[in-house]
Amino acid sequence: MGKDNCIMSEFYCTQCGRRGIPVWRKGGRGRPAGHLKKLWCLYCGEETNHVECKENTHYTFSDFKIEYEYGNFTEDGLRKISYGELRQKINNGLIEKVRDLNE
Repeated sequence: MGKDNCIMSEFYCTQCGRRGIPVWRKGGRGRPAGHLKKLWCLYCGEETNHVECKENTHYTFSDFKIEYEYGNFTEDGLRKISYGELRQKINNGLIEKVRDLNE
C-alpha cells in the first residue's frame, strides 16, 4: 500500500498544545477530524489525549487552537463542552481566553 491511498492526520496534545506524531490512515478508514485519540506525547512524556486535525475539513489546527486557548479540555484531555457550544459562547462574549498556545 502506497501513501497515495493514505491521508495524513496531524494530532495535537490537549495538555500542552504541541504537535504530536502524525498518523497515516488508509483512505476511507479515517476518523472524523476533531476526534480524540490517546497517543504518547513527546513533550509531556506520557500518554495523553490528542485531537485529530485535517486541513480542508470542518476541524483544522485553527479550531484546535481556539479550543486549547479557551480551556475547553479537562485534565484528562476530554472536552468540557462541544466545539459548537464553545464557539457560540465565544461569539456571545460569555467566555474568554485562559491561555495562549505559545506559552
